[in-house]
Amino acid sequence: MRAWLRWQLRLLLSTLLLSASLQPAWAAPTAETARLGMYMKIARDLNRSDVRAAMEVWNEELVRKFQVPSTVRFYSDVDVLRHDFDTGQINLVIADAMTFVRHFKAEELASGFTAKLPTSASLLLLGRPGGGGISQLAGKTIARLEDDDVSSTYLETLCLQRTGKECAAVPVTFVAVPNNHQAVSRLLFKQVDFALVNQHGYETAIELNPQLRKAGELVEKLSFETQFFGFFNSKVSPEFQRFALRTIDTMHLEPRGRQMLDVFKTDRVTKAEPIVLKPFYQLEREYRELKADARRKERKP
Repeated sequence: MRAWLRWQLRLLLSTLLLSASLQPAWAAPTAETARLGMYMKIARDLNRSDVRAAMEVWNEELVRKFQVPSTVRFYSDVDVLRHDFDTGQINLVIADAMTFVRHFKAEELASGFTAKLPTSASLLLLGRPGGGGISQLAGKTIARLEDDDVSSTYLETLCLQRTGKECAAVPVTFVAVPNNHQAVSRLLFKQVDFALVNQHGYETAIELNPQLRKAGELVEKLSFETQFFGFFNSKVSPEFQRFALRTIDTMHLEPRGRQMLDVFKTDRVTKAEPIVLKPFYQLEREYRELKADARRKERKP
């Protein structure tokens, strides 16, 4: 009799557990939807088809497993992205730092996430050993990442700080390269005078080729952790923001989450607030002020 009761109890418990597993574990606290808009410029070094597929799969996972009502759109035109943000067609933007700085006010943004790298993505300006730094920029050549707004803005700011002129007027010549490895390699073989690289990319290049460590010495540095982010529109309720972002810290433990992170070549993502954009807003403000001052001086007789 007792054996039969124990069997019935186990059956009842198993049935309850199965029933619970089939029910939504969480319910959205509001009727809102996470409408993601991804600016594809951040995928410039990646396979864009893989990026789209991975994002779509993770979006399905958010809906199916975590009950986060969500959609995802992809953009190549920042003006269209901005329009859709204004009209509510998207309410969570995934983009690079300078896109946020140049097209969004800090108060328009709310909680979100950022890529977490093993080391920081700070910009390092490397010069030839014994080259004397950047005291004399005229006629110099600098390798930098192509189509990277942070790099170009930082270099223009340095030119304006050191010479009171924009880089083209100094003159300084830029050599655009597709990745950090090529930038450091050009410095190693004395094809350029300086190389501007991301710290994480630089360290990865050295792991692949330790000889690159001898390429140059640190001349200047702009510190920040990463430059890729996703932020909610500040009009989205804090309750829904917390609900939607609760999966971020454990995303790397989910098979489909891990798949997406692998496509983006990052270890994990972590929660972030718009305050992390402060170094980029400061850089843009300083650049614009220095540029305006330089042009005023040019106009003086």
